Amino acid sequence: MKSKTLTRQNIRGVHVSHYDVVRVLGKGSFGIVRLVREKSDHSSSSSGSDSYHIDHVERTSVRGTEAVAPPNRKTKQVFAMKVIRKSDMLRNSQEGHLRAERDFLVASENSRWVVPLMAAFQDNTNLYLVMEYMVGGDFLGLLLREDILDESVAKWYVAEMILCIEEAHRMNWIHRDIKPDNFLITASGHLKISDFGLAFDGHWTHNQTYYNEKRYSLLQDLGLQVQGDAQDLEEEKERKEALKTLNLINGTASARGPNEARQEGAHGPIIDWLNRTQKRQFAKSVVGTSQYMAPEVIRGENYDGRCDWWSTGIILYECLYGCTPFFCENRQATKARILDHRRWLRFPPEQRYARPNIDRVPLMPVSRNAIDLLMRLLAERQDRLSAKRYRENDWVLRDKAVGARRMRNLNSAGHIVYPNDAEDIKAHAFFRNIHWSTLHLTRPPFVPHVHGGQPITKYFDDENEIMSASDHLDSSSYEVVEELKFHGGKDTTPLAQPVAAAVAATNEQLCPSVQKIRQRRKEKKRPRDKLLRDPQVGRKVLELRKKGAFVGYTYRRPMFSLPYLEDRIDASRPSLMKTNVYTMAA
Repeated sequence: MKSKTLTRQNIRGVHVSHYDVVRVLGKGSFGIVRLVREKSDHSSSSSGSDSYHIDHVERTSVRGTEAVAPPNRKTKQVFAMKVIRKSDMLRNSQEGHLRAERDFLVASENSRWVVPLMAAFQDNTNLYLVMEYMVGGDFLGLLLREDILDESVAKWYVAEMILCIEEAHRMNWIHRDIKPDNFLITASGHLKISDFGLAFDGHWTHNQTYYNEKRYSLLQDLGLQVQGDAQDLEEEKERKEALKTLNLINGTASARGPNEARQEGAHGPIIDWLNRTQKRQFAKSVVGTSQYMAPEVIRGENYDGRCDWWSTGIILYECLYGCTPFFCENRQATKARILDHRRWLRFPPEQRYARPNIDRVPLMPVSRNAIDLLMRLLAERQDRLSAKRYRENDWVLRDKAVGARRMRNLNSAGHIVYPNDAEDIKAHAFFRNIHWSTLHLTRPPFVPHVHGGQPITKYFDDENEIMSASDHLDSSSYEVVEELKFHGGKDTTPLAQPVAAAVAATNEQLCPSVQKIRQRRKEKKRPRDKLLRDPQVGRKVLELRKKGAFVGYTYRRPMFSLPYLEDRIDASRPSLMKTNVYTMAA
């Protein structure tokens, strides 16, 4: 412990000011991903990574795995920084999901198939996840460029996806949002899985229901009343009237005593009791992307790791046919087709073409093995191809549905996910020529190339396409207006009055649609938590949660990690002896 303490004292803290923002890489519903560059003062403190070393981001780039900078020359590294706004996540009650994502990335520190986390930190406004930059973009971008893949190419990529998902399952996590966007392409062309914002492992610290129950049981014990907003008051009034009517019909309602769980926790250390009793057996939340969601997830049933293998089957179908099998313009119609998948799963016999809009390269028909694999993956949970051990879960779920107890094994409670649960999928005839143990050493079908004069973001969408017009208009006009307000209109410089007049004229000429966009951006979404909706205490509660909800979020990757160095050397020089890794580290 003393050694670790002394080591940690020499490590500089990490802060958003240590990075320069280069451009925006992507934008999601919960945050934004930026390409950032280390500042010179902090480049020496970063850990080793497979990211790009650069002198000028827009000019030249040299792959970190193939070239090592001279020892006396300081190089700057670029990373992908995920920025998550705290207030938005707290209003949407997403504390558990954020902790789950951070905890998984930390636990997968030396994984070959997970995007490496370099640092995690926070300030009063945002959470930050600094990850290795994947120069090849995401797999969705590759699909958009090719439209349809040759079966051998699709087989290679889906095989790597299986290894990525199996790695998460080995760590007892379900990803729950498997889709092409969440597989990133490394500098060497291999895949890594990312975006664990919806990942689930059943632990109480990642369960939002736990936090809500404890907060409101504490309010009840302290005798505190929170009214909420006007809608809450109206709903409470209706609830009391309905309860009064029910009591008149059935007699006096039974009073519920204090929270039993909190009383039971008093019999031992609270953390030990929580770890022992508050682990959920199965997932039940309806989360994910509609086109890739499994039927049991849409129904709101208890489900397990097999939902990720359904999504893998959807991706394989998309690679081979250029679209998802149950796609419909309406999300609800898409979900309805998934629930009736036996009727809607079809395999078009038409000729397939790669890059049909440009080269129109003819492809061979889809093989029988591929169709058989798709039919066995896109099946109901109990019939889906995966590990046979999941049959134990089927028995548990069936007994829960009928309220019975199976006498064969009274202690059986099922598992969220089983390790190495892709064994039957790997053994399918479709993957007959895949060597799973050495797949990471094979040459990928596509290796990203960034030549001199090309930006290293060539495989990502243009920033203007990622950021909507409302984002740019709102931010730029806000800065100009605020600057003019600061001067109070009394600036006597020659350019001040023309600029003010131009801004005023532009505001008058803005089309009604843009004005509606601005108004819509100002409207805040109604918080899910009643405490945050209350006009008297909501703001104070939000500020308190922003300070304390993510305690322990900070993380910094160690400088050297032998398994990680081993993977880098294996990927770049397969013939190098493993013993050289330890010599190099020494």
